Amino acid sequence: MCELFAMSASEATDVNHSLALLQPRGGAIGPHADGWGVAFYEGRAARIFKEPVPAAESRCLAFIADYDFKSETVIAHIRKANPEQFGRTTANTHPFEREWSGRSWVFAHNGKLRGLTVSHGKVPRRFQPLGDTDSELAFCLMLDAIAAEGVPARGKLAAAEIVARIAPLVARLAALGEFNFFLSDGESLIVHAHTRLHRLARACTSCAGQLRVILLATLPLTDEPWVPLQPGSLHAYTGGREIALPTPVPSPAMPPATPAFASTLHGEQP
Repeated sequence: MCELFAMSASEATDVNHSLALLQPRGGAIGPHADGWGVAFYEGRAARIFKEPVPAAESRCLAFIADYDFKSETVIAHIRKANPEQFGRTTANTHPFEREWSGRSWVFAHNGKLRGLTVSHGKVPRRFQPLGDTDSELAFCLMLDAIAAEGVPARGKLAAAEIVARIAPLVARLAALGEFNFFLSDGESLIVHAHTRLHRLARACTSCAGQLRVILLATLPLTDEPWVPLQPGSLHAYTGGREIALPTPVPSPAMPPATPAFASTLHGEQP
């Protein structure tokens, strides 16, 4: 399986050390050698770097890990293609990005959604895949679900509103396989811990403004006390804090897959 990394912080900060620890997992000490990508938000716009090459061999990623890119929200991904024929192309490399309501939406996934069809019972409307992966198709379907209820009067959705719009679809997609993902609009970081994700909270009381940072990763990157997230849980983070979500959130294990998913698209375990 591929690996995910993300950060939500109370003020713009760098993730140099985390990226340096993640990089060798992409082909040196880990098998995820089919691409890498990282998105740094600057307000509502995302600065995205990605390559369909092993992260461990990328001079570009080494430069980024040594450069002081600072952001309040970061999403990163190292990829292992499965099946291999949906291999090393930019279109298949995470994270994926689309615009909606004047904001960059960024998504990265690990897992495999067996039986996901192109239509999911309906043809995606505004948002169309560019590559072959079920990950990107799932992203497009989620954005369709978000956009279907219209643009909010204030121009952006609160974290709880995003979760409310996607939760039923997340439950259906998760019933097809493994669906760990990060989704962000630059302000909220939505996290689905379907099977395996870990969280680390940091605080710098000596920093101006008392910096708060939440780090999330498939596997812990350091010897600090990372906490495993409850499998099958949805979370939302803004400014280095977890946002309380209304309950109940539909369980990703339910409902079971329906005939709408019967014919497979291209299976993908990013």
